Amino acid sequence: MSEVNKSTQPNSTDHFENKFVYLSDDGELILKKTSLFDERVIASVDPEQVDEKIVDLQNSFEDLEQKVTNFVDQLQEDSADGGKGNIRSQFEKLKRDVLEADAVGDFEALITGAEEKVEQFLLSLEESEQAADDSAEQETDDAAEEKPDTSAKHSAAADEESAESEGGDEESGLSEEEEYYKQLADKAEQLVNVSDWAYVAMEFDTIDTSWGEGPDPGDADITPYREKIDRLRNEFEEKKRAHYEEQKRKREENLEKKKKILSSLQEIVDEEKWTATREVGKLKGRWDRIKAVPAEAADELEKSFSQLLGTFDDHKVDRLVKKKQKEEDNLTGKLVILEKMEKFVEGLDESSNWKEMENDFEKLAKQFRKIGRVPAEKNQEVWSEYHKLQDTFHSMRFKHDKGYRNRIEKHLGRKKKLIDEAEALIDAEDLADAARKVNKLHRRWKKAGNLPQKDENEMWDRFKAATDAFNEKKSENIDLLREQEQKNLEEKHALIEKAEELKESEDWEQTHKDLQKLMDQWKQAGPVPKRTSGKIWKKFKGAMDHFYDRRREHFKEVKEERKDNLKEKEEVLDKLRALKDHEDPIEAVNIAKPLQTEFKKAGYVPIKHKNRMWKEYREICDVIYDRFRAAKAAVDVVGRENVENFSIDDIADIRKLKSKATSLQKQISKMEQELIQKKESLSYFKPSGKSNPLLDDVKKKIEESEQEIASKEEELAEIEKKIDLIKKDDG
Repeated sequence: MSEVNKSTQPNSTDHFENKFVYLSDDGELILKKTSLFDERVIASVDPEQVDEKIVDLQNSFEDLEQKVTNFVDQLQEDSADGGKGNIRSQFEKLKRDVLEADAVGDFEALITGAEEKVEQFLLSLEESEQAADDSAEQETDDAAEEKPDTSAKHSAAADEESAESEGGDEESGLSEEEEYYKQLADKAEQLVNVSDWAYVAMEFDTIDTSWGEGPDPGDADITPYREKIDRLRNEFEEKKRAHYEEQKRKREENLEKKKKILSSLQEIVDEEKWTATREVGKLKGRWDRIKAVPAEAADELEKSFSQLLGTFDDHKVDRLVKKKQKEEDNLTGKLVILEKMEKFVEGLDESSNWKEMENDFEKLAKQFRKIGRVPAEKNQEVWSEYHKLQDTFHSMRFKHDKGYRNRIEKHLGRKKKLIDEAEALIDAEDLADAARKVNKLHRRWKKAGNLPQKDENEMWDRFKAATDAFNEKKSENIDLLREQEQKNLEEKHALIEKAEELKESEDWEQTHKDLQKLMDQWKQAGPVPKRTSGKIWKKFKGAMDHFYDRRREHFKEVKEERKDNLKEKEEVLDKLRALKDHEDPIEAVNIAKPLQTEFKKAGYVPIKHKNRMWKEYREICDVIYDRFRAAKAAVDVVGRENVENFSIDDIADIRKLKSKATSLQKQISKMEQELIQKKESLSYFKPSGKSNPLLDDVKKKIEESEQEIASKEEELAEIEKKIDLIKKDDG
């Protein structure tokens, strides 16, 4: 594996990228940086073959997961082999192997999960170690000893028994003969803790022989010793039987596992999946990890597996030969396309139609990318030539195409701004907040727009140099970073407490606003130590979820209540609707008024029905009150007792005539007042025999007013005659 060149970065939306890896313009598959390792190249691949390569690398990661799982599952055995130190050293080696592997997957989750399990196991081992120390040491010593010659063991046991028996009378109060048998029983008791089944069986046989050759016990009762030996031997035999039964069960279980693996390999061969190299490799690894199987099936299994593996390998070689030939053909095809691209670029000038030229050039580029894998030793060479021609095309377009130049300059301006922001973070005092901003800058960089490759590399070098400088500073000031993260952690703990206080509130709207403010403060609080990030977020979100779950339940009840309100209002509307055709409009209003009150008191209805219900209510009420006003007007015109004697049209005509008569009466009254004032003005003129024009004018106006009043009175009389005539006809 090689470290990724710092000028390599994802800058093309046409290239592959997922959560863990991306494909550079140079055809290099780059594993993204994590807290465990920096970016690095894990493969060189043709863009058209990237999906196939990703599948292979994901399969490799599955192998790593299985490897880690096996390690964790075998922790008990590892602890017996070498203790805690050995487990840690083995895990560190495994961790290095995993992190250096060329694979695609969530390395952080895999390693973090494994570290937690290993530490948990070591902690439990440490807690139980002291309590079981004596027994564990004895068992370890017994298991580690080589099996001595039976006669030698017997001799040693006899010597030990003899030595102990010398002081038997003084120390235990037993006779020498009884002490002899007691020592045999004690020896049997020591044997039951030894797991070397063959050795223990021989030792029990030796005890039986020694018992038979023992001295005459005389009056001593040695029956309890014999019973103890027999009981311990039975316990040993039961443990041995259970052990061999368990071994048999495991062998049968392993047999079934190998049969399944054999079936999977058989399926691959039968279906001629000769490209399933990775899958077959995984099957072989699982096969090798499975140990003992029943002896009668072992040879046949191995023979069948080897035959199928050989068949697959034979076809794999044929496929690789064909693949090699295909790569050579692909190389020829790509060289032809490169030659066309070179001639295309040579034909460009300032008069070119750049939009059309871009389409034509992109067609050639797609043809190049569509052609599959080439020999590995030629891959870099052809891709370098491809990018060189791309740079030439974009340089000429930048020179002659103003629109393109403006767009590139806009992208360039964005990236320069991002570089300035990244460089400013190098001197930031809040390292925790700056670290978060650096991550955001990387995401913004990918969305800032692409530049010609040469410019892109130059900008990327500057941007990455700034972020690398910050990361170096962060590493050098890790204690300060931890302190700032701890401060942020305390701030977020305070926000959690506030959220906990609010989660039982029933002030739904205000609490919703308060929690949203807390969420904004949470986002602004800055990063916390990674080990606590998920835990505190779970607590904070848990408090919010608790409130919003209750809020949803509340509004669910409100929704049901509003459905009931809707039903109630529909019933009221039906009653009001019936009043639209009531025979007595005035009585209809009297009935409608309490219904209107009932409608308004019914409460809120579902929002989607609100406007419809109100519109129907207003339309119905308008009809009821329009009829009421019409009926009320008729009463005013002809009297309530006469309403039924007149048609609607006649009532309308009478109303119009009365309205006109009222207007004429007002006019006549006004004109009469003005006439009185004019006549009074005559008293201001002194009698004179001479002609007075002003006096003559006043007299003339008085005469005109009297004539106009007479005319209005005649018109009024005519209207009254018409009204009387209508009443007479209907009466």
